Amino acid sequence: MSAPKYYSAKKLGQMFERHPHTIRDWINKGCPTPDGRVRLQAVKLGKSWQVRDEWLAVFELRVRPDAGRPDLELD
Repeated sequence: MSAPKYYSAKKLGQMFERHPHTIRDWINKGCPTPDGRVRLQAVKLGKSWQVRDEWLAVFELRVRPDAGRPDLELD
């Protein structure tokens, strides 16, 4: 089993092309969706928020459940 990977709010901001403040809002207040707000699970280490790779995957599935994964499509 490999060690979990953690992402900072700054790194996630770069990945999602959002300001780190937006990522912190997703952690503290949740991301708005048609079904309500979905919070990004995170842990605060020192002064910065850290998001585990597994938590990020769950968050993405809850925010965009119908997006699917093109790499898994069977055509």
